[in-house]
Amino acid sequence: MTPEPTRTLSPRARLIWRVRQGAFWTAALIAANAVAGELDGALEPLVRVLPAVGLLVGVAIVPGVRWRRWRWEVRPEAIDIRRGTWTVSRTLIPMPRVQHVNTSSGPVEQQLDLATVTIHTAAGGHTIPLLTARDAAELRDRIAELALDDNEP
Repeated sequence: MTPEPTRTLSPRARLIWRVRQGAFWTAALIAANAVAGELDGALEPLVRVLPAVGLLVGVAIVPGVRWRRWRWEVRPEAIDIRRGTWTVSRTLIPMPRVQHVNTSSGPVEQQLDLATVTIHTAAGGHTIPLLTARDAAELRDRIAELALDDNEP
């Protein structure tokens, strides 16, 4: 049985996820308040409260849970990714299946010195998000090296 992965994402991933959750639930709260003004009766308070609860949970709880559950490991035979917030999934990517690997970093991630590694196979792409830029570059190079070794005759 394959041991559980042990490597974690950057602790700054929680900040990025808090900002994203905050933006989503704030927009939902604004929209709900606009709709609630048109409602009569018992639905009005419910329509106003649910997005507020979502905002609280999405910013205070979800990023921490998500960060604690996200783990990854690169072994010579496979890349092991465990992720999820409420439902945890685990993916093993056999090294011979890796076609190419790249890193990317959006404007916010660049400001926080973070990057995402994407591993491409014939079946699609798999990401390990929000690593430090240095860790992402080292991971990309390590996977490329292992994949090249596995694909040579």
